[in-house]
Formats: sequence, C-alpha cells, structure tokens
Amino acid sequence: MAAASARLAGVSPAVASLIDTGMIAMDRIDPPSRDTVAAFEAATSTDDKLAVLRAEYRVEPVLPGHRFEDDATYLIVGTSATYLIRTQTPAIEGDQLRFISCTHDGAMKPLDLSRLRAAVDRQRVYALQPKAFDPAERDRIIDVGAFSQLVDAAQRSGLVPGIATIIQVRDCEFRLGRHLQALQLMETQFQGFVGRASQRAQRLAREEADIASGRLRMSPKELQAKRLRDSQQTQHVERARTKFQRVLEGLRTIVQRGM
Repeated sequence: MAAASARLAGVSPAVASLIDTGMIAMDRIDPPSRDTVAAFEAATSTDDKLAVLRAEYRVEPVLPGHRFEDDATYLIVGTSATYLIRTQTPAIEGDQLRFISCTHDGAMKPLDLSRLRAAVDRQRVYALQPKAFDPAERDRIIDVGAFSQLVDAAQRSGLVPGIATIIQVRDCEFRLGRHLQALQLMETQFQGFVGRASQRAQRLAREEADIASGRLRMSPKELQAKRLRDSQQTQHVERARTKFQRVLEGLRTIVQRGM
C-alpha cells in the first residue's frame, strides 16, 4: 500500500504510509471557486468532472486506512451521482462523516463510515490537494510579463474597463497556480473587449458613410486629423487583441497540460 501511495503522491513510501494512516495531515486547500463548481456541474461524465478538478488540484484516490480530515475536500463517485464535498469540523463524529456539499449551501446528511470505506475499497473516493507545478516550466509557456504587456495594451486601447481584473489575475490566480480560474476570468474580459471593439468598428464605418454621403461635414484638415486619430487608436486596439490572444493561448495550453 505504501508503494502505491508513493506513486500517487510523489513521496517516499515511508512518508506515504504516514499520510495513508492519518499520521500526517493533508494540506489545506481553499474551497473550490464558483467557476470551478459551475464547470464541475456542467460536466456530464465522471471523467469530465475529474478533468475539471485536475485542472485546479492534485486529485488522488483515497487509500484504505485514510483518516478523513476536517475542512478537507473530497470527490465521491456514487452509482447514480458524483458528489463534491467538504468535510466539517469535526469531520468524524461517532461512526459518521459530517460534510457539506460544494455545489450548494447547507449541511448534508452524515455518511456512515462503513459505506464510505466500502467506496474507498472500490477506489470511488478521491482527495483534492494543492496542485504542485513547476513555475519555470509554466513560465516557458507564459509568464507574468505577458500579463503586464496586456495591461499596458488594454489601457491604451480604451476598451477594457476591467483592467483591475487583469492585474488581479496576474498577481493572484496566475501566481498561485489557479490556472483554470485565471483562464475563465480572462476569457470573460476578452469577450467584453471583442464586443466593444466590434461596436467601435461599426461606429467608425457609420461615420465614414456619413462623411461620404455628406451627412457629416468636416474640413479637409479636420477629416485628416480624425482619420489619423482613428488609425492610431485602431493600432492600439489590435495590439490589445494580440496580447489578449497570447495570454489566452498560454493559459489554455497550461490547463490542457494539467499544470
């Protein structure tokens, strides 16, 4: 059992044995984010649900003899449903496990440890742990500098009111290795940017049509200055688009590789 645990956790058999028997506590993790829970619920198969969780966490089968920790997160694969749960404090009371669901608020009916151990024996229970990753390997795909370049380009474009969100993703989610959450936040920002860029392009096309038809009158000097401003701003917009796409492509690659 110790050797199997070592393969799962990447630690020595001696340490793995202590973890399995509960003599070393599991690392604490924050409860899954709303975005992670939403993606988990949207996944239709157990494999897809595991893929969602593995993008954010190290997900390992619970081995016989495991001590269920307080305030720990687990996945239980049932015959008709899959449950993402977080244990309460204390987790064990009598012969039952006390827990809440991560997908909706409120405590759930305690689970008999005998049933839980039977599920563990069938390898239907998983523990979620902080995901280890190599920052150097990740930074070869994308680093904080790409986010900083995006912040600068987004500010110059004038089409990204959520600059603070990009900075937050750079300094929090990305630095802490919460790559799926970072990707989801950045995709939302990009969608808003694309919509505003499209509206701007339509507005400029209408103005050009009005100028051509004579509905909008400008002196040659005013028209030249307007078109120069519009051209310069369009360059800023397209640079921001490029920087957004670079960050998104990097985050997607990181998530796909399970980093």
